Amino acid sequence: MEENFWIKVKMLFQALFSPIIDLYIFYRVSGWKLRIRDYVFSVIFIGICVLLGDLTQIDDFLVDVIQAISVFLFSYFVRKEKKVKLIIGLISFFELLDLLITISVEILLLIFDINFSSIIFIFLLIDFLVVCIIQKYYLKIRKLLNDRNSSIFIGLILYIYLSSSIVYLLALQNNRMTTLFEVSLSLLILQIIFSIFAYSTAVNIQKKLLTEQEQKEQRLQLELANADRKAKEAENRELVLKQQKLKSEMQQLQEYSSYLDKNEDDLRRFKHDYQNILNSLKVSAQEGDTTKVVKILDQYTNTQFDQKALRKYKGVNHIHEKNLKSIAIAKLSKLYSLDLNYSFDCEQNIYQIPKSVNILDLVRIIGIAFDNAAEESMALIKETGSTNNARVDAMYYQENGNFEFEIRNRVREATIATDKMSQKNFTTKKHHMGLGLANVKEITHKYENVMIVNYYVDDGWFTLYLTILPDDENEIED
Repeated sequence: MEENFWIKVKMLFQALFSPIIDLYIFYRVSGWKLRIRDYVFSVIFIGICVLLGDLTQIDDFLVDVIQAISVFLFSYFVRKEKKVKLIIGLISFFELLDLLITISVEILLLIFDINFSSIIFIFLLIDFLVVCIIQKYYLKIRKLLNDRNSSIFIGLILYIYLSSSIVYLLALQNNRMTTLFEVSLSLLILQIIFSIFAYSTAVNIQKKLLTEQEQKEQRLQLELANADRKAKEAENRELVLKQQKLKSEMQQLQEYSSYLDKNEDDLRRFKHDYQNILNSLKVSAQEGDTTKVVKILDQYTNTQFDQKALRKYKGVNHIHEKNLKSIAIAKLSKLYSLDLNYSFDCEQNIYQIPKSVNILDLVRIIGIAFDNAAEESMALIKETGSTNNARVDAMYYQENGNFEFEIRNRVREATIATDKMSQKNFTTKKHHMGLGLANVKEITHKYENVMIVNYYVDDGWFTLYLTILPDDENEIED
């Protein structure tokens, strides 16, 4: 009677404390935050385990299966934890510990003459040791269940669990020491040792491979960084060369502009002297052969002066704003080199434009206008076969602090709508992107209150007119 009593106590103790330890391991290793639903589930889970293990006398393995299914269903569907591999790993881990604790106690009972009254104490001692071990190493165990080698670790747990189950079923159910038990126990210990060794070896091999891969990636990153550095150095060198070239061109342009200013001044002085010479020759002509005198003057003028060259930069000397002067010289040089008929006027001295507009934006607009005029003129010449049909007229003007720019050129199509001309990608030229007037329109949007740009086609002429209002009128401050 007393033995049966202690057997029941043992079974009740197993049924009560085993699920408690299992839940502790499960939640501690998982790191999940406990909520009300977790406490409710724990109470129900423990109650079911006690009911199944003590009252109904269901086989221990069937109880383990029910425990595993219950925990999985709760974790996946109630807690909505979607890491299936982690859940399976946690369940396998605490089920393996349960089984190893049971086997250990059974082995002690077989080897030593222990009465049932001491079994509870042994269970308590083992459970306490398990709790201490879990409390100390739960972070490492969690890492093993979550790292890149988690599949290997979980696989080994399942393997050891199956091996231990076989040993428990074949050897320990007889409640006596047999050769089969000894062999099975030895094989189980060897399998556990082999599993640990196999896992360590696999992890080390994987770490070595990953290290080699990381080293390759580092070398590749280093090579890419070097290539990027070299590309930036080459880009910087190219940029420096461009800046140097631009600086040189600007310097040459400024020097050339100064040269033109001096020559135009010399030309004015010569014109004055030439008129005096002409007056003196008129007096001489009255006394002699007038026809001969006029012929000499005509020959002298034609041999000494190229009238077209003299008009090449007419008015440029009045432009004192370097950017405006540079763009005028560059574009007039282009028109001259293309042998186009053109004129440029700037009778007032221009020292600066209204400060409300960025000079570079203005230069862009002027450059686009000249380029469009030159391209259209060349196309017109090609179409008609005559240079006389093409012409470009441009003007700078400033009065009372404002600035005006006007350019007109002959065009092929006199009926093109101006709103269509300002659309992006519109062009009358083959293999041309047609962004000129669209870019002008985009720039002028920045200065809606201070810059007025109009363009139109009339009687075979395209005209673009630009006005920048004075600073005191547009009320723009620096």
